Amino acid sequence: MFGHFFQQGSVTAVVLMAYAGNVMIEALRRDRADPLGISSPRVLKSSVGTIFMIASLPCAIWPAIYVGLYDGWLAGVFAWLIIQAIGAIGTFALGIRGRFIGIHFIVACVAYPIGYFVSISSLLV
Repeated sequence: MFGHFFQQGSVTAVVLMAYAGNVMIEALRRDRADPLGISSPRVLKSSVGTIFMIASLPCAIWPAIYVGLYDGWLAGVFAWLIIQAIGAIGTFALGIRGRFIGIHFIVACVAYPIGYFVSISSLLV
């Protein structure tokens, strides 16, 4: 089902975007739950952090579209379900919901532009 994707696509791009998407969704959840920023890292409340959170929203769906461009829409839907399940498990395993959300946020701010670039550049080749 994912044969063309594994041959021609970039698994690294999907992993980077899925990680960044999960971190940013958690950052948005924490930002909404703590509007005054009392128990949140300052990077989540900065204007640059807000821009990065908004710019990362396509990370929730772009990996599935990317896989679907190689293997069809059914593979894209199936990939989205797999990415969501692995992302939920990874959120707990990596401790993204814990006190290290600030560090994960900074890493995700670097990871998702790289994921976008790698995925789009591999489509253009």
